[in-house]
Amino acid sequence: MKKTVLLDLGKLKDLHCGLGQVSLQLGKKVDGYDDGEMKINFLVPKDFRAAFKSESEPLSLRRRYLPFSCKRYDLWHAPHQDSAYFPSRPNTPYILTIQDLNFLEEKGQQKANWRLQRLQNKVTRASAITVASKFTEEMVRRHINLIAPRGQAIPVFTVYQGVDLPVATEEKINFPITDPFLFFVGALLEKKNLMVLIDFMKLMPNYQLVIAGKKDTEYARSLQKKVQTLGLESRILFLGRISQGEKAWLYQHCEALVFPSKYEGFGMPVLEAMGFGKPVFLSTYSSLPEIGGENAYYWNDFSPESMKERFETKMAEFKSNPHLSEKLSQYAKSYNWDRTAKEYIKIYRHLLGLLPLR
Repeated sequence: MKKTVLLDLGKLKDLHCGLGQVSLQLGKKVDGYDDGEMKINFLVPKDFRAAFKSESEPLSLRRRYLPFSCKRYDLWHAPHQDSAYFPSRPNTPYILTIQDLNFLEEKGQQKANWRLQRLQNKVTRASAITVASKFTEEMVRRHINLIAPRGQAIPVFTVYQGVDLPVATEEKINFPITDPFLFFVGALLEKKNLMVLIDFMKLMPNYQLVIAGKKDTEYARSLQKKVQTLGLESRILFLGRISQGEKAWLYQHCEALVFPSKYEGFGMPVLEAMGFGKPVFLSTYSSLPEIGGENAYYWNDFSPESMKERFETKMAEFKSNPHLSEKLSQYAKSYNWDRTAKEYIKIYRHLLGLLPLR
């Protein structure tokens, strides 16, 4: 009898967030999958039921609070750790994807412990864990008990995400950009370490810094206040949320991505910028060296003078070699959603006791 996998794509309700895009791209790649032994169904927001060929179940209060009364599946995959939805039966194989454990650094001790215990409860229920990087796997093994109630080890698989490059808008961009600019995109949170970029920009009079991301956080306000204090308003721009087309335009026209973040489970902007052939400057923290590899440039010291020296040296190196841009683009393409989807299908078949596809 054919086995049915349920893939939870509930995050499609927010396509502006990273998990929304992950859900969209993974869903597109496995849409309509049916190999004769296994097929994949989706759990989606109601507005997305007609968006895919695969059979789908809408998000519902019934599924959330009375799952035992809902349709049964042979295997369930939650592609992020915050999903509130579960299979109908407690013994249904359940795959949980852990994107990161950044909350251990972002939250106070009490709240971090509460979230860790909540995650532990889900892991204990899981048949397998998948993670987006080896760094996240190390963090999971350090902080999570991976022994199931019956004493067996819960396996952990690293499945790298794909990169789907945004398409540049053809509309005229009206951002107040007048000089060559450096680009940062992401949530404006303390973990992103953006204060060091403001100090760095004091020494870079020939560049503007364009910062894109939700700017109504307390940290964002502190960044803007510092920019005003230093009189750098014309050279450091806060755009707030931007569209996919605007993001592509900014990647296309920037001189480099600057991304000094201290806590990342993966680091999608790194590969997006490389996909456009742009140099990237990163911290040496968390998953960034793993994802950027030898193709990225790294700041080991966040003093403004050291950052300036490293940036100018490596930008001169990049501009002197016309082949580096294409090398970066090809490297980014190695992280593709076709590979991601194949890895997940392999795991699904393994947990269902099916032979690997030839």
